[in-house]
Order: sequence, then structure tokens, then C-alpha cells
Amino acid sequence: MKTRIRNSNSRTALLISLLLIAFRPGFAQNTVFPSSDLFGRKYKIGETYRYQITMEELHDGKWDHSNIAVCELKVVLDSLGVPYDEVRWISRKTINAKDTLDATNAARSVKPYLISLDSKGKLDLPKIEYPDMTEPIQDFNTFFVALSPMIGTTKLKNKGDIIINKEPVKADFSNGSSILKGEDCISFSVEMTDISKTQVMIHTSFFPPSQSCLSFLTSDMNPPIVPDTINNFQMVMQTGQDQYLVQYGREYFYINSTVQKSDGKIISATMFNKLNLKMKIGCNKEYQNCQFEMPFTEIRNLKLQLLP
Repeated sequence: MKTRIRNSNSRTALLISLLLIAFRPGFAQNTVFPSSDLFGRKYKIGETYRYQITMEELHDGKWDHSNIAVCELKVVLDSLGVPYDEVRWISRKTINAKDTLDATNAARSVKPYLISLDSKGKLDLPKIEYPDMTEPIQDFNTFFVALSPMIGTTKLKNKGDIIINKEPVKADFSNGSSILKGEDCISFSVEMTDISKTQVMIHTSFFPPSQSCLSFLTSDMNPPIVPDTINNFQMVMQTGQDQYLVQYGREYFYINSTVQKSDGKIISATMFNKLNLKMKIGCNKEYQNCQFEMPFTEIRNLKLQLLP
């Protein structure tokens, strides 16, 4: 990975969808959201099942690396009697042009944590103690957020039903180490695109709002990178002593999910995530006097599969 602009150990900007909902102003911690008789999650205590999540990342149109991770879920009740999936990570590896890096030890070291699509449940992120597991943990949660009652998904009843939230939501994905500052600003929509006797197809889109909710670090970061679309992303990484990398621009992503009507499980889902950025390289601590600036495009294609 060159001047590593971003890497599989750093935040991949999808935390926006998690914080976007879990900490959205106006939602009390004990808010109960509508459930769905059509495809709402129906938990069976004690059931275990596994998912594989695969991520392919392209830089400026060229494949850079792929990640493959597997987790096991077990249905449990929390202290209030609400059903949750207890998530345990089984394996993770990264494939690049030179070799394959095995991070299975890191995966198995992650403490089990709870997530739930129940109307009374939550999708809180666990504390990430192993950097190699940042992406799979956050991306996996993002697939669940895309179907959460918290964004109105369970209000959809018929093919073509759509809910649009244009109100911008700001999220902070700084991690205090590799990412000194990370912010994005997103609106979202959710649509039922198809329905059959056994399955429901849902399209969830996260996109730049019409008005920004960010205060950019420097004034030259305000003009749009993509014409007629506001910038909605900024990130700072330290690359050396008093040397900083600043990235800013437009981010969007969407998720297509296939859900089993009988129990509300995700059968499969795909995610497309694109960032059109400019990078200011070798900047000082005021993010000025940068050595040079260049455009950069990142595309991430992800697939979530329920394993047999």
C-alpha cells in the first residue's frame, strides 16, 4: 500500500451508518421502534449460524486488496429479556498482490458482543481492541443497520414503498490513533424493491445531503470535488513527525439486502461504497503548507453471505 491513504486497519468511513442511527438526536435509549409482520426478525433462542463477509477494495480503479472474514452468531436473551445475536469472530484474512495475511488470531481474540434487529434491541458497536478487525466488525454492523427498525425499514409493506430522510446526520469515526479526525455527513433512504413468497428485497442508500453539517478544516476544502454535490467527508492521519495527510470529498454507499420472510434473517447482501477525494500530503499541524495535492478514488465492494 503506497503512502497508505487508508488501509484495512483504519476506519473505512462506514461507521457513519452505525452512529447515524444508534446516536441520532431525538431517540431515547429505550425507544421501541415498529416491528414488521412481513419480514421482521424472529429470533429462536439458542440457534447458531454463520456469515461470511468479503470486501474488495479498488484504488483509482485498480484492485488493491480483498478481506474475507467469518463470524458465528448465537441467539441469546439480554438481562431485560430482549433477543440478541451474540457475535463471535472465527477468522479473517487479507489478500493482496504479494501475499495473504492471516489475522485469525485477532478475530478469535475479539470479545463476544451483542447486536439485535428486534424492535427493542440495539446495534451498538463493541470497543475495537484489535485494529485488524476494525473493518469486518464495522462493515458487518452496517449491513444490519441497513435493515434496522430504527431507520424505518419495518414500516415498508409493499414493493415500491420508500422512506427518505433528507435531514443530514453527522458522524465521527476518529479513533484517537490512526485517524486523528474523521467526520462525514449523510442522509439516507430505504426502499422495498421486490417481494416474493419467501423473500423481501431492500435497497438502503446513504448519500450526501443538500446542505453540509461539517465544518471543514480549511476553507479550500469547501468547493465540491464532484460537481453539483457537496463534500461530505474529511479525515486526517498522521504520517510522520509534524506531517499529516488530509483527505476530503464526496462519499456515498448503498446496500441491497435479501431477507428471509419466515424469520427475518439476512440471506445475502451487497454493498457498494465510493469515495471521490482529494488528498493533501505532507501538511503541517495547521493542515497548511502541504507538499502536494492529488485526486484519489476509492471503491469498496462487499458481500455478506449466510453460510449453509
